[in-house]
Amino acid sequence: MTQAISPLNQVVALFNASDDTVEMVQKMLDASGFNCLIGCHFSDLRKGRVDFDRYLRQHEPAVVIFDISPPYLENWNFFTGLRDSKAMDGRGLVLTTTNKARLDEAVGDNSQALEIVGKPYDLDQITAAIHTALGGAASV
Repeated sequence: MTQAISPLNQVVALFNASDDTVEMVQKMLDASGFNCLIGCHFSDLRKGRVDFDRYLRQHEPAVVIFDISPPYLENWNFFTGLRDSKAMDGRGLVLTTTNKARLDEAVGDNSQALEIVGKPYDLDQITAAIHTALGGAASV
């Protein structure tokens, strides 16, 4: 008999522009029961220091969290290229930003980003979005 895998045993990859934020969200999600959270600085992807497809194949995250920060349009365009890559097939997605109004102004009013404002971030909001993404419905 096969045992069902709890969503809390899933790997979550976090791409953010702030090292402090990556560390803080990692600690919060670890404390909430997620087995493994992988953090990566968004600029490492942009500058080619981290190969996105290889990173996802190596770590096999069930959910990927992207944070879109200024400059919104430039980072949105970069994000959409990553989002549409084959490596994202079958993975849940959560999109965050600290200023949804500005992001929507830059990319259209339906970015479907989860607005995360202030620190510490609302852990319940983030974990709820991850659980939704694990359920097969992407948050973006």
